[in-house]
Amino acid sequence: MTHRENFQRWFVNYLRSLAGERDAGFIVAMVTFSLLERYVRQLTNSKPKSPKFLAGLRHVLPDLLTQADARVFWSTYRNGLLHHVTLSRETHGLTHDSSRAVEVRSDGKVWLNPDRFCREVLSAIENDFAMFECGMPLSTVYVDNPPQPTPGVPNPYLGTGVPPGQGRKI
Repeated sequence: MTHRENFQRWFVNYLRSLAGERDAGFIVAMVTFSLLERYVRQLTNSKPKSPKFLAGLRHVLPDLLTQADARVFWSTYRNGLLHHVTLSRETHGLTHDSSRAVEVRSDGKVWLNPDRFCREVLSAIENDFAMFECGMPLSTVYVDNPPQPTPGVPNPYLGTGVPPGQGRKI
């Protein structure tokens, strides 16, 4: 199984099946942010919030018209979603009703359409998978005593993990 095939199976297939489910917006946005961060770090070879990173972020999400838009979007959403599992109700939120992936409004409010955001990020990664894949290798699952594979049937025991005998015993 290739890294691209694993990426499709682990992320793309599930995210696309959840996109459109209004109650799944937070899950879609949270997972998509992690994929986006990996991709933009690889693309720009820079740390988040640096000018180079923000330029790369704007390349992936053209709705971010300025560096300032990119900075407020990144800081608010990444910190809120990935560290606190919430967003500021006064200034930011998720909406399925915007025609844009990210909308930085003139009143300072920033809104994210999780489905459009997911589509744009997955599209960028799929169109430049070599960039996403470079750097830290993607994981592979190893299973002790897996069942014998059936010829012509994909091995279901690929995914994430460590080689047998190398994991920490709990």
